[in-house]
Amino acid sequence: MTKPTGSIGFLQLVRERRTRDAIYHAKDYWDARATARTGLSRSLWPSNTYNALWDERQRDLIVRTLGNWSAHRMLDVGCGTGRMTRFLASRGAKDVTGVDFSQATVVAAQEETASVAEPWTKNTQFCTADVLAGFSHLKMQFDDVLVLGCLSVACQSATDLALAFRNIANAVSKGGRVLVLEPIHRSPLLRRVLDLGIEEWVSLANRADLELVKADRMGFVPVRLVCSVRDVPQALVTPIFKAGETVLDRAPFLAPLSDYKLLLFRKGAS
Repeated sequence: MTKPTGSIGFLQLVRERRTRDAIYHAKDYWDARATARTGLSRSLWPSNTYNALWDERQRDLIVRTLGNWSAHRMLDVGCGTGRMTRFLASRGAKDVTGVDFSQATVVAAQEETASVAEPWTKNTQFCTADVLAGFSHLKMQFDDVLVLGCLSVACQSATDLALAFRNIANAVSKGGRVLVLEPIHRSPLLRRVLDLGIEEWVSLANRADLELVKADRMGFVPVRLVCSVRDVPQALVTPIFKAGETVLDRAPFLAPLSDYKLLLFRKGAS
């Protein structure tokens, strides 16, 4: 089992946040993370204790949003080390292609998947691809496309996001689904690289013939700010994390305090 050694110092985290516009959209940054950290922290938060809860919450949210994807062809954009690619395959997808613009991260995804002794791993593949360059080289269209925490760092402007949505729409079949789960913020504290509000995200997706059919949220910001940086005892983090997510589920007016917003789109027939 991989040891939870993803924690980083507070000052290092502050430095990364102060230079986020310069580093978060760069391949070199994610290449370095894939080799310097271990476990889920290679593509998630510094704390692997927190990451285990975050990963479980994302899986639950995706299941309740997509329902059954048995026998679907699926594309995982910004797949990181392949955690969600593997999950989609394990739940019956016909095949899942994970793509990321970081070569080191793709290699890590391939290695981690190869270490899993399950028959569904044969339904996964990974390759390097940039959402701003498109996916025509994959030479197929998909029933579902999943985008987790990718566009908010890969895109620097509305022009970039519009291009990304067009490329994603071109990769999905008519009537297919696109599930976006991203940190969408205009707040200087919470935003990543992209500085756009949720209305702008939806508008740009609509221009790519993607119609919004459902919205949701996750990641109670106060809990994330406190618990995601360093590994602390799981017995302490778990009840705090779950309480925060329960608050988000039961109090829609607190949506602004959710770090990640879920947007489910369906591609039109045009």
